[in-house]
Amino acid sequence: MCAAKTLPPGYARLEMALLQTETVVDFDIFIWGDDARPPVLYRNRNLPFLDEHRERLAEMGTSELLTRSQDEKAVARYVERNLDRVIASPTLPLTAKAKILYQSSLQLAQDILESPTAPDSLKRSEDVVRSTIGYVLQGKEAFQQLMSITSYDYYTYTHSVNVCTMGIALAEEVGLRSQTELMEFGIGALFHDVGKTRISPAILRKRGPLTDEEWVLMRRHPEMGIALLDPDAPVSEASRAVILQHHERLDGTGYPGGRKAGDIHPFAKVAGIIDVFDALTTRRSYKDAIGSFPALRLMKAGIGEHFDEEYFRQFVGILGA
Repeated sequence: MCAAKTLPPGYARLEMALLQTETVVDFDIFIWGDDARPPVLYRNRNLPFLDEHRERLAEMGTSELLTRSQDEKAVARYVERNLDRVIASPTLPLTAKAKILYQSSLQLAQDILESPTAPDSLKRSEDVVRSTIGYVLQGKEAFQQLMSITSYDYYTYTHSVNVCTMGIALAEEVGLRSQTELMEFGIGALFHDVGKTRISPAILRKRGPLTDEEWVLMRRHPEMGIALLDPDAPVSEASRAVILQHHERLDGTGYPGGRKAGDIHPFAKVAGIIDVFDALTTRRSYKDAIGSFPALRLMKAGIGEHFDEEYFRQFVGILGA
């Protein structure tokens, strides 16, 4: 019933599933009014949201609330801080968990690309990656739910999230199962294209072929990404390898270092497969997307030369599930 109503000016929808009990919310919560009444304040910001409040709302038949549009950023940060609880919820359906996780990840990736040196970027990334690992490890059905809502329009921030989420699933499948390894991979994946923030959007979105000079600049984005990271930041060498080496290829034809198979970090080999797959299967301003299996057929030609055969086989198995 609420979903059919016209959203009042200055307000945004707030799904009840986003609110975690025994937490303090830093935004005002409103109940929908009727045609003659504006939204009614239900809970002030900086007050705890308790089980009794959820029960009272359920008794009223309320599943969707409102908050002020100006508080949407605060809502996003609140959800991000409580993602672990969302993922661990025994009652929330996988579909709802996937939607909340993906939207939170997208917001984080946008913030990272807008302010890559922000002091809280790493801590926020760790929280989201930890929640992504927790979700993906709930099984193949969870992964498929996440894949079903993945964006097929290419932006650097959507691409970063897709590489992170699909990459964690592949990393776990090929044996990188410790929490530390998956965290290191996920952090590197979220930041893998951060160097593109130092490249002109005119080059990134160019419809025609890049000039030689533009291509040289584009091939520098992994090194630019590493340069953006504080050398003293607690980012592991494995995470940095994902950023620096995700375009390296087994036969040495990749960039920026022309590394060959034995010199490429296993995390970067995983990221390289997902990076190409997502680029092929998402729409850009200058090309249409292609389907998953046509993309895999194209990539199969690069097995042994560009991509690790076992990793690629495992990825095909994940998608086929």
